[in-house]
Amino acid sequence: MEDAIRVRPARSSEVETLAKLVKSKLPDMMSNVRRTDSVETHLGDLIPDQALLVATHGARLAGLGALDLDHRRILACYLDPEVASPDTPRRLFRALEKHALRFGIRVLHGVARKRVTGFMRSLGYESRPDPKDEEHILVEKDLLEQADDKTREIIALCDELGVPEHYGVEHRMPLVPEAEELESAGRDIFERDQRLAPNAADAYKRMRDAALASNIQIRLVSGFRATAYQANLFRRKLDQGHTVSEILRVSAPPGYSEHHSGRAVDVTTQGCKPLEEAFAQTEAYAWLLSNARFFGFRESYPRHNRQRIAWEPWHWCYTR
Repeated sequence: MEDAIRVRPARSSEVETLAKLVKSKLPDMMSNVRRTDSVETHLGDLIPDQALLVATHGARLAGLGALDLDHRRILACYLDPEVASPDTPRRLFRALEKHALRFGIRVLHGVARKRVTGFMRSLGYESRPDPKDEEHILVEKDLLEQADDKTREIIALCDELGVPEHYGVEHRMPLVPEAEELESAGRDIFERDQRLAPNAADAYKRMRDAALASNIQIRLVSGFRATAYQANLFRRKLDQGHTVSEILRVSAPPGYSEHHSGRAVDVTTQGCKPLEEAFAQTEAYAWLLSNARFFGFRESYPRHNRQRIAWEPWHWCYTR
């Protein structure tokens, strides 16, 4: 059965069904939720962050796990003993921990029933009595101990630059792995060759050519950026006297930029200064709003975006 168990983010279409499960099996999950929120609303809020995970066996639910990113804690873990395999709980916890680490969470907390103390310790969690409830224990785990070298390197780099530890959670921006394969997407406005992941490069060139056929010029400003390149940008701004908070309003710290993926582009058009909001007043931007989705691109940081990043009408990411 184990090979058939799949752990994945829950879908919006599953919220109603999962809410019924939470109401009947996981009442503690709602203990810290505003009374004005329904269970459905609470679970729905977890979907965009992929903080609600399900383990499935075919069409059957084997388990559920949830993260409270803001408080850096495991919100719930439920298993159906008739469907779950012996290793399902470990796989759920590993998935929750990996996802928390993606947002830069270093220590993950939780509350567990006292009877599972041995199991939690086997997963690497330290435990202590819960002073509020003798039937439960408080658990915590240092996620950096299991992180790969690249993740530890990025977190250490952000610490060196003064990036707040809570940046990823606060802005709902996960760490972005660097693209392993790149190819040319064409010359930018400075006549430099810009590279993207192969699928993104192909889609960008098709989008650029389609716009040109409508007499709209879309020109590259930047494509792939390595973590080291982003760190140097950050350092230069610090050297110029900008504060960390000022820099973070307009630039992602190293490790968090979509440009690392090789799927993001900054673009401009003729007569428009690059990386300026004035791009939103151009025909090129209007064309992208209407057509970019057909090529797999979306505007990552529109007005009032959930990441609380300054509006970047020039920044588009390939999402297919």
